[in-house]
Amino acid sequence: MGGLAGRGEAVGGDARGPVKAATLTLARGERIRRRRDFLRIQRRGTRTRGRYMTLIGLPGEHGCSRLGIVAPRRLGNAARRNLVKRLVRELFRHEKPIPVTDLVVLPFREFPDAPFSSLQGDYHRTLLRQLRARAAR
Repeated sequence: MGGLAGRGEAVGGDARGPVKAATLTLARGERIRRRRDFLRIQRRGTRTRGRYMTLIGLPGEHGCSRLGIVAPRRLGNAARRNLVKRLVRELFRHEKPIPVTDLVVLPFREFPDAPFSSLQGDYHRTLLRQLRARAAR
């Protein structure tokens, strides 16, 4: 078995007992979960298109930036869609928008095939354009 442990799984240990890995999940408050929230952001938010994704952002009403991911079947089978969601969450974890923003990410078909460094650059540039466009409103 290899890979990273998540959700506090035991990853080893010694005589003192098992050692737990740091959780790699977003906190509950950092996720957009309700359909009505997705629809509100998609209707009222500012859309910014990048090379690998479209970002839709709306000023947040909560204490922290939140992320929602739309991964339709056109992206591929379930394993491929899950990979896309993991990659998007990783991008968000590395660079959360400030000021507080509710952000919905719509990845394109090419998304899972792109190198992670390209995804990071595209996310960074698109997020900056998103925040500038919102500030101009």
